[in-house]
Amino acid sequence: MAAVMPDARLAALALALASTLPAAAHATADEAARPALAVRIVGDSHVARLGPRIERAVRDEGAVSLGYLSRRGWSTGRYVRANDLVDRMTENGRPDVVVVSLGGNDRCASRAVYAAQLARVVAAAREAGATRVVWLGPAASDGERSEYARHVADWHERNADWQRELLPAMGVEWIDSRPLTRGGHGADGIHFTPSGYDAWSARALARVRLRDAAS
Repeated sequence: MAAVMPDARLAALALALASTLPAAAHATADEAARPALAVRIVGDSHVARLGPRIERAVRDEGAVSLGYLSRRGWSTGRYVRANDLVDRMTENGRPDVVVVSLGGNDRCASRAVYAAQLARVVAAAREAGATRVVWLGPAASDGERSEYARHVADWHERNADWQRELLPAMGVEWIDSRPLTRGGHGADGIHFTPSGYDAWSARALARVRLRDAAS
């Protein structure tokens, strides 16, 4: 026959259990009330392929994609000269996170000028509302494909080195794309096959925790 718990002990247990309910309910309510993280992606021609892949990952994280802007052949300097980044970053809403993929078309010969260009893009992202800026640095190029690809590889190396030195000091989460893109190139040795873009986006996103911005 089961023992009967004394009234005093039963009341104490009930009180202890009840005391945990408001905290749990409060945590659940806070989680439900937290606005979904909003992510905007901008960059050059690579974003035409990286954008949809990053969007899927954003949604899988429970965040909201504000879309992506891909401008083929555009450099960081050209984005600065266009002077429309804040408008383009916010055309679908204000982002919490801006993901930038620029540097592949940069031909700036001056480190000081390049620093100013990078700072203008970062400032535009902050003005747009971003509390985090994630920057995918220039990818590796396959110099075996063509003489042009070899020249591009040299530019990418210099731009990546400058970005690595400059962007973290601006509060940017800079990702070195070179070790993530050693293979999977397309015929031009600069862009990538679908599987190459799959690998690049997956490896880059493995280094980014989107939810950190909402915590």
